[in-house]
Amino acid sequence: MKRILFVSLLLLSGVAGADNPVGGDDWKYDIVYLKNGINYHGLVYQRGGGVQMWCILRNPGRPAVFYRVHFSEEEVARVEMLPDDEHEKLRQRFEMLREEHRRMPDPWKAIESEETAIPGTDKIQLQETPWRGGGKTKALAYRSTHFELESNASRRIVVVAAEQLEQVYAAYARCLPPRAKGRPTTILLPQSRADYQALVRGQGRSLLNPAFFNPEKNQIICAFDWKQMSAELQRLHNEHVQLREKVTKCEAELRKAYKGDIPAELKAALIEQCRRIQAAEVHNQETCARARQRLFQRLFHEAFHAYLLNFVYPPPSSQNLGGEGGVPRWLNEGLAQIFETAVFEVGELRIGHADRERLEAVRRALAQNALLPVADLLRSKADQFLVAHNGDRQVSDRYYLASWALAFYLTFDRKLLGTSALDTYVHRLQRGVDPLEAFRELTGQPLADFERAFLHYLNHLHPDGHVGGSG
Repeated sequence: MKRILFVSLLLLSGVAGADNPVGGDDWKYDIVYLKNGINYHGLVYQRGGGVQMWCILRNPGRPAVFYRVHFSEEEVARVEMLPDDEHEKLRQRFEMLREEHRRMPDPWKAIESEETAIPGTDKIQLQETPWRGGGKTKALAYRSTHFELESNASRRIVVVAAEQLEQVYAAYARCLPPRAKGRPTTILLPQSRADYQALVRGQGRSLLNPAFFNPEKNQIICAFDWKQMSAELQRLHNEHVQLREKVTKCEAELRKAYKGDIPAELKAALIEQCRRIQAAEVHNQETCARARQRLFQRLFHEAFHAYLLNFVYPPPSSQNLGGEGGVPRWLNEGLAQIFETAVFEVGELRIGHADRERLEAVRRALAQNALLPVADLLRSKADQFLVAHNGDRQVSDRYYLASWALAFYLTFDRKLLGTSALDTYVHRLQRGVDPLEAFRELTGQPLADFERAFLHYLNHLHPDGHVGGSG
């Protein structure tokens, strides 16, 4: 009965027995059908005397979840096993997933745990190099096919950043295969905001913008002020420790004064104080985790720009890298926003979920009839995207928001990403074809008809990527 209750709770939360969500999963699974109508997707590893399997759940926008289940022969209606070659492929993928979860379940904690080694990162070989920010500071460097990383941060931060970037670039290459040989991008990660400002000062860049890609230098600079963030978190933690000590001391004094029988109202006040300290601690941890995630999202955003320019759509030799490059700015920024919020797991890039914050902003814009018209977006230029690369500004900016929405629609509904049709569209723009005419050729319909279908899609799009029902 306990297991039945557990399964029922999973079903209510949309976890077990559901069809694979749109954009979330391209894995093929063994399927176990139970007599009660529920079915499970995963890897069957033993039959006879019942069925034992790993149930595998890969929902859009979230890391994979897997758990072991066992069904008696009386419970099972039938089992659909994959062909031997597909079953072996699934088994290998699942072992990679399990190993990844074992060795680094939380990359953020791995960075903070300075006293222990990071499992599975022995292939990340770093070398010392002079820091480009000047002075006698040394930096650590890592060389790869798609990028060359340099940072004056701690070794652990550089190792994790290098590994994350390796996974990201490998995933980019699988999702959007290279069309050109390309050249590696230099990525600089200064450990503090002051070091970042020293690097960008004199380059004509905004000191308020925490990350940018310079196509002329083929260089990314991203403020990676992890040290300051961790120090602030530790300071707050120490304050909470002192507050807890004061509460404990106060409780001891009250017990002594009231001979162990503390009045209810005083006891309630002590409990409330402890609750507030705990709530503040949790809030600070969550705030720090979001900030750390945002650091990597900025880095992934700029890395996508670099990958697209160097390896997919390099500009014709007659164009300057500092201009529009090989792809229209709206599409470049739209795709970069999609990829920055992707989930990277077992070397795979998982996209297809609609970023909830951006989707809500799109809904508000639609309700106010304020979403940028497609024609205006198609004719937009680089200077209309000059806002700081942080989430709040991008989500609120009309051009960024519209570019995310249109890129999302073309990618997941029209399925144009990585196609020869998109290649032709980009090349026609490079030859100077009118943007609206080139887009009509790409979509195969007049712009007015396309826009009606596009707006209908947005009004019915859900955060998990599926379309249907009311918005």
